[in-house]
Amino acid sequence: MNDSQISLRQRLTWFLLLRLGITSCLLGVVFLSYSHAGIRSSPEKLLFGAIGFTYFVSLVSGLLLTRVRNLAVFSYTQVVFDILFITGTIILTGGIESPFLFLYHLAILNAAFLLFRRGALVAASLATLTYGGTVDLLYYGALPYASYGSPAFLFASPTPSLELTIRLATNLLSFYAVGFLGSYLTQRLSQVEILLAERNLAFGHLSSLYQGVIHNLESGLFITSTESTIEYANRPMTEILGLRANECAGKTLQEIFPQLGSQSLLNGPIEFAFRNGADISDRMLRLAHSSLTDTYGNQIGALYSVQDVTGVKALERGLKETREFERLGTFREETVENFAGLVGRSEAMNKVYQLVAKVAASTSTVLISGESGTGKELVARAIHDKSPRADRPFVPVNCGAIPESLIESELFGHVKGAFTGAINNRPGLFREADSGTIFLDEIGELPLALQVKLLRVLQEREVTPVGSNKGIHVDVRVVAATNRNLETEIADGRFREDLFYRLNVITIPLPPLRQRAGDLPLLIHHFLAKFATTNGKTVKQVSPQAMKTLLEHTYPGNIRELENIIQHAVTMAEEETIHCEDFPASLHISPHAGPRTTIAPRVPQNGNGGHQTDFFGKGVNLDAELEEYEQRILQAALEKAGGVQKKAAEFLGINYRSLRHRLQKYHLS
Repeated sequence: MNDSQISLRQRLTWFLLLRLGITSCLLGVVFLSYSHAGIRSSPEKLLFGAIGFTYFVSLVSGLLLTRVRNLAVFSYTQVVFDILFITGTIILTGGIESPFLFLYHLAILNAAFLLFRRGALVAASLATLTYGGTVDLLYYGALPYASYGSPAFLFASPTPSLELTIRLATNLLSFYAVGFLGSYLTQRLSQVEILLAERNLAFGHLSSLYQGVIHNLESGLFITSTESTIEYANRPMTEILGLRANECAGKTLQEIFPQLGSQSLLNGPIEFAFRNGADISDRMLRLAHSSLTDTYGNQIGALYSVQDVTGVKALERGLKETREFERLGTFREETVENFAGLVGRSEAMNKVYQLVAKVAASTSTVLISGESGTGKELVARAIHDKSPRADRPFVPVNCGAIPESLIESELFGHVKGAFTGAINNRPGLFREADSGTIFLDEIGELPLALQVKLLRVLQEREVTPVGSNKGIHVDVRVVAATNRNLETEIADGRFREDLFYRLNVITIPLPPLRQRAGDLPLLIHHFLAKFATTNGKTVKQVSPQAMKTLLEHTYPGNIRELENIIQHAVTMAEEETIHCEDFPASLHISPHAGPRTTIAPRVPQNGNGGHQTDFFGKGVNLDAELEEYEQRILQAALEKAGGVQKKAAEFLGINYRSLRHRLQKYHLS
């Protein structure tokens, strides 16, 4: 069924509803009249029957409407029936003197609404014929005159009177006038409806396009009202803020960016440092705005755009710091300056060196923060090597790599018989580091119960082995490290606040590699020389194009990722210069280069290659099975991505932050 048929069916529905309403009113009036005076004549009985019959026909027509196929014929039939019914009513209620003459006009308007101009003309013509014929038949006595009115004027002379002629002509002309006017208005209304439908369709397409563009922009966008509260924020904006869309609504600019203070956007875009609850380090944002006005020039709000320019700023610093390299055709050897094993001379690393030099001579607890792969253990070793304890033990401990059931005895030791398998006394890592330094990496992974015991060690400087109630004094300097935001962990109830303040005496934040792009040439040469020596190769330099590739990479895995890339390149190189083809394939893959790669899950199988039928018979722990399976998928993705976490996240169809959280959860980072 096409659109015109659907529209006609809808109009027919309203048409029949209107007729039902009118006949219901007529039945009610006639019933009330007859209930007082009673039915006294045959015309009255006929009138009551005609109205009842019309009501019945309307009901039947409404029931058959959904089954009728030829709606045009059905519509004309309804129009004809209306005219005939009205003519019968006119005959029974006084002819030209009938008070129901207006029903003709209503029927013509209904026909115009139903069938437009053609329907109006058919109804007006039919009304003219039936009404004119009725008057003639009454005048010549062919029809009996009902007793509702006085027929005296019809029989005053052998020819029609002037009054009768004028009244008849006026009524007939009014039929056509109403028909033309009704058809004009309904046709205009139809055109307006079609235009409105087209505009709504166009608006829907435009709205879909707008939504698609807004949501797929890399920049964050949000719209504020005239009261300066946020009415809408796109997906990149909510990711920057670390909030959901409904949490952004209703907030003001000062509430989401308190760093702005009294700064004004009237003089143009501004740049500022920002960190949400999930960020480990600050990032630079660029904020711009423009006013939104209606068609009359009245301001209705403002549109703000937010761009994360952290990478751009880092690249600018890197380009500035490596401008001497850009003048060279190849990357040649240069003397790599280092500070206690740390490589780099950028401003960010110089600050780290200054902090290390200051804190090395003290015994204060140090907390090193930074993303995975930024060299936190190297900084801890540098602190130890520069301290008076340099000739004493340095004991590194990865808190996330030791099972929760063993970590207490690993750290504090145990006595013989403390638990099954404890056949000898064991001093523990704290006692092994006595007079030296213990490095607690991934301190955020410690269970809450053990955090309490570590707090006591830091306060009392003594450890209590598992199975003993006697404390043993230890002289240990504690250096801790984390890649988490411990303040967020405290807010979420996963880290003790009192332990945080004990550890956070001196904080050394390590910048990610993307914020120290100027150190890339030094690091590249350092790893180049290192792996060339260990692999017995004569690789000495990197080609300009290969260097450009290395400098433009973002290194989500930081120095560890760069080290893996250089090791791979040195291994694959066949001459003294490293070229792009020596890099891992993942380094050349653009995020939009092709369809997303999927890693297919493998169904548990038995030894014969068939499905494992006793899978549910071995006492399945669903959570454990799912965690094991998730770990396998994560490991497969990392292998496929060559260890590059950002690429692994793209293979898995999740964002980098989610992947990092999962890797930390399973200690795979």
